[in-house]
Amino acid sequence: MSWHAPLAKLAGLLVLVPFALAYLHLYYYTYWKSEYCLVGPHVSLVSGRPYGELMGGGENSVEDDNRLRGDATTDGQDNQASGIAQYYGIYAPIPQNKKKKKGNNNDPRQFRQIYTPSQSSRWFWSRGWPSVTEAATLVSSPSSTLSNHKSARMQQHATNNADHIMALAENEGEKRWCLSTGGSPDSHIWCSDPLPGPAEGATYPNPPSGVWQAQRTPEPTSKIAPSLLISCPTPAVSTTEKNNSRHKQQNAKQNQNLQFLLNRPATALLLLLNTGLAFYYWNHRVSPSSVCKQYTKIVIDNEWWRGFTGATAHFEPLHIGFNMMSLNTLGRELEGGFGSITFLVYNVALVVFTTAVMMAMVYARLLWIQRQLDRTNNPQMQQSLQEQQQRLRETSTVGYSAVLFAWMVVSTMERNQATCPVPFFSDLCFETYTMPGMPFLKFNLSPIVSLFVAQFIMPRVSFMGHLAGIVCGFLLHWGLILPLEVCSPNVLIGGVFLAGLIWRTRMIPLRPLLTAMLDEEGCVEHETYLRSLLTNGGEEGDSDNSNTSLDPFARGRQRKNERELEELQRKQRTLLYVRNLLGALAAASLFVFDWGSSLVLSQVILLAYFTFASQSSSIVWAYTRSKVESDIIEPERVRAGVIWRGFFMSAVLSIILDAMSMASWFVIPTLLAAEQTPVPVGLFLAAAFTTIRITISVFGLVLSSKILHDIGVGGGIFAQVFSGVIQWSKLLGDYAAFISHRPLWTAFEGRGIALGRRQS
Repeated sequence: MSWHAPLAKLAGLLVLVPFALAYLHLYYYTYWKSEYCLVGPHVSLVSGRPYGELMGGGENSVEDDNRLRGDATTDGQDNQASGIAQYYGIYAPIPQNKKKKKGNNNDPRQFRQIYTPSQSSRWFWSRGWPSVTEAATLVSSPSSTLSNHKSARMQQHATNNADHIMALAENEGEKRWCLSTGGSPDSHIWCSDPLPGPAEGATYPNPPSGVWQAQRTPEPTSKIAPSLLISCPTPAVSTTEKNNSRHKQQNAKQNQNLQFLLNRPATALLLLLNTGLAFYYWNHRVSPSSVCKQYTKIVIDNEWWRGFTGATAHFEPLHIGFNMMSLNTLGRELEGGFGSITFLVYNVALVVFTTAVMMAMVYARLLWIQRQLDRTNNPQMQQSLQEQQQRLRETSTVGYSAVLFAWMVVSTMERNQATCPVPFFSDLCFETYTMPGMPFLKFNLSPIVSLFVAQFIMPRVSFMGHLAGIVCGFLLHWGLILPLEVCSPNVLIGGVFLAGLIWRTRMIPLRPLLTAMLDEEGCVEHETYLRSLLTNGGEEGDSDNSNTSLDPFARGRQRKNERELEELQRKQRTLLYVRNLLGALAAASLFVFDWGSSLVLSQVILLAYFTFASQSSSIVWAYTRSKVESDIIEPERVRAGVIWRGFFMSAVLSIILDAMSMASWFVIPTLLAAEQTPVPVGLFLAAAFTTIRITISVFGLVLSSKILHDIGVGGGIFAQVFSGVIQWSKLLGDYAAFISHRPLWTAFEGRGIALGRRQS
C-alpha cells in the first residue's frame, strides 16, 4: 500500500467534503433560495485592488479612492452615502405581488437593495478575508433579535437606499439590465451588456452576472466611474414554459423531505447524529455510565469529553422521541433566522456552555452542603448531608434536553405573542417583557414554568441540567455569551481543552517531574541536565576514548549511541521546523484574515499546542534514552499524549473550518470585496495561503499520529472518534521523509567469535 490512498482519504474527509458541503449550502441559500444579487467592486483576483477605480489620476487620487470606498468623513459624519460604496451590497427581488406595467411581461420583477456594507466602521486591522461563520452571517437573514444583536453590521447598516434598483431597460431595441436610482431611465448608472435577441417565450428572470460598465458618472464623485461586478442567480434568459415551472413547484412541494434537508441542514444533521448514536449505543450495549455527564468524572477525573457524549446520548425510546421532536420543532423555527452554519455553531457551543454551567451549579451545591456539614454536630444530620454530597457527585445525566431548553428560551422571547407553557392550562400564558432603554434585554417566565412542570411530570429528569440550559438560553439571547467567532468549534473546543490543561490539570506550563528531584538534591538545573541526557544519554564512561578505541564492543555501542542521538536530533529539528512554520502562518494570518476571526484564533491555539507538545516529547525522548525510572517516565508519557491529542483534535477542526471558509469565499467574493474594499490580497492569493495552512496542519497531523503511536494512543472516545484520521495519518508518516528507515545497528559489527576448529 502506497501513501497515495491514505492521503486521498485524509484530504477527502477533512478538506473536500467540508469544502463541497459549505459551497453547496451557501450557493443554494444565496442564489437559489434567497435569489440574491450581489454587487461589489470589480477587483483583481490576485492583488485585491479594484480595476479602473479612477478615470483620472493626479494629486487627488487618494482622496478619490477614499470617496470610492465611502471612508471619507465630513464634519464628523460618515460620508458613505455620497460614495459609490452606497451601491454595493445585496439586492433581493421585489415580491411578485407587486403590480406590473402593461406590456412588460418580459420584465417579471425588479431587484431592490436590502443591505449596504459598512467599511467606515471597521478598523484598518480588521480588514481581511472572513471565516465561514462571518461570511454566512453576511448573507443570512437577520430575522431574529439574537442574529441582529450578534451581527451589528447587518443591523446598523441595513440599507436605507430603497431606491437603488436593478431593472430591465430597453434602449434603441437593445435590452439591458441596469442599476439605477429610482428605476427611471434617466438615472441609469451601470448597465450590463446587451441581452440576446428575443426568442419565442423568452423571459429575463435574473440580471446577468459579470462586469457592468458605467453609463454615467454618479454625483458627487465626479472623477470616479468604475465598473461593477455583479453576481446573480441563473439563468439570465429562460425559455421555460409556465406549465413546466408549475410542475416543478408541485414536485418540490411533494418532496418535503428534500426541502427539509436543503432548508434546514443543521437541524437534519443534529437529528441524524443523535438518532444514529442512540442506535449505536443500543446495538453495542453501551453502558450509560461510560458516556454520561457526571461531576466526579468531568471535574475530578478530567474526562471533559463527557460533555459531548452525555449531551448526545439517549437510552430510552421516549427520551430520544421527545427530544428529537422538540429539536425538529425548534430547528424548523429558528434555523432560518440564524442561518444554518451559525445555528450549528451555537448548538456545539451550547453543549460546552450548558455542561460548564451545570458543573458550576453542582459545585456550588456541594459547597453549600459542606458549609451545613461544618456547622452541625448531629451525627445523623452529618450522615444525611454526606449522602447528599455523594449523590450529587455520582448523579449521571444524558440527553440533548439542556441545549433544547436553551433554544426554547430563545424561541419564547422571539415570539410576538404570549406563551402558554402548560398544555392543559391554555389560559396560563406569559408575556415577554423588555427592559426599558435596552430593547435586546427581554425576559419571559414561561421557560421556568416549563422546567417545574417537566420536573413534576417526570421526576427523573435532570433539574440542574435543564436549569443550566435556561440560563445559557437567556445569556445567548441577551448577547452576553462569547462572540460567534470564539464559539466556533475550532476555537472553543481546542481553547477550552487548552485552558483546562493550564488551570485545571496544571499539565501546562511544563515542569518535568525530574525537576523536583534535582531541586531537592541541589544538582544542576533541569535544562542543563536534559541537554546532557540528549548529548550522551547519561551513560558514564563513554568519554573514556582510550578504552573505547581498544574495545570493539565499546566502539559498537558508541556508534549505536551516535546513531540514536542523530535520530533524536533529527526528530527535534523536524518539530522545530514545523513549530516555526506554524508561527509564521500565525503571523501571516494577521495580514490575510480578520484579526478577530476564528481563522486567526485557531492558528494561535495550534501554535500553543504544538510548542508545548514538542517540549513534552523532548522530555520523554531524553528520559527514555537515559533509562530514567519508569515511575517518572510514565507520567511524562501521559502528559505528552494528552497535549498531542489536544493538538490533533484542534488540527482536525482547523482544517475543516479552513476548507469551509475557503468555500465561502468562492461563493460570495463580490460581497466580501464590497464589505472590505480594498482587500489585503486577492481571492487566489488568499486561497493559496489557506491551502498552505491546510498542508502544514496535515503535516502536523502526520507528526502527531506517529508520536501518539510511539507513546500509545490508548482507547477511549479519542481513538473511536478519530480512528480513521489517526490510521491514515500514521500511514502517511510511515512514508514521510522525516521518518528514518536507517537501522540502529550494523550487521557483523564488532569482534568475531570462532564457532569451530579447523580440521588439520
